Amino acid sequence: MFGLFGKKDPSFAVESPIKMTVIEADKWIDIYGTIENTTKNTIELKVPLLSQYLSNNLVPIIPEKNADTNLLENKDGIVKLFNFETQIKEIVLSERIMVISKPLKFKDKNFGKAKELVSNFDLEVEIEIEYNALGVPHTQKGKTYRIFHNGISLFTSIPIPQKTIIEVSLKIPYIEYIEKKKDKFTVSVIESRQIEKKKFETVLNYEKIDNGLKKYLLEYSLLNQKV
Repeated sequence: MFGLFGKKDPSFAVESPIKMTVIEADKWIDIYGTIENTTKNTIELKVPLLSQYLSNNLVPIIPEKNADTNLLENKDGIVKLFNFETQIKEIVLSERIMVISKPLKFKDKNFGKAKELVSNFDLEVEIEIEYNALGVPHTQKGKTYRIFHNGISLFTSIPIPQKTIIEVSLKIPYIEYIEKKKDKFTVSVIESRQIEKKKFETVLNYEKIDNGLKKYLLEYSLLNQKV
């Protein structure tokens, strides 16, 4: 349902995460950032991977380019996702800043109270990860299938024994990782359910994870939902 500003404004609070999808013909690229500042008509974003986005060969990232945008808001303990069309106004590569227009209309989705959401969280979302059994140097690449309140799941080609401890490394694309170990956590295998031949959903519960990273995992999952 569309609303008009003045009735149901997003707050555009500093550090709120944003995902923009820029499309060119049948190709697209997702750009992630967090709100750094706002003016009457614009939103200034901090985009940690800006140089990587600008160097892509699929879609030109330039001023006046339109983008389908999701904004995740946590206001007064209520979590909402806003979707709107925006336009790139300015790019400052040296400072990893992108300035976009504020929308005139939007759609929104209410996820409810943050505390209840966290305790019942279970969403399908793909995040690229690297993982290995603890103490084993060989690393494998994969993608998460689900993120839930106390763990994750992913697809594996073989079952992994229960209670195996796995170390997972990932990057939330709108976070700047000053401490390298902050992007890693450990999980324990609960079960590997066979989905089809040579495909198992392996369910993993958190063993040790930084609270900030756990928050970002849940936040990223919501940011990638449809409104």
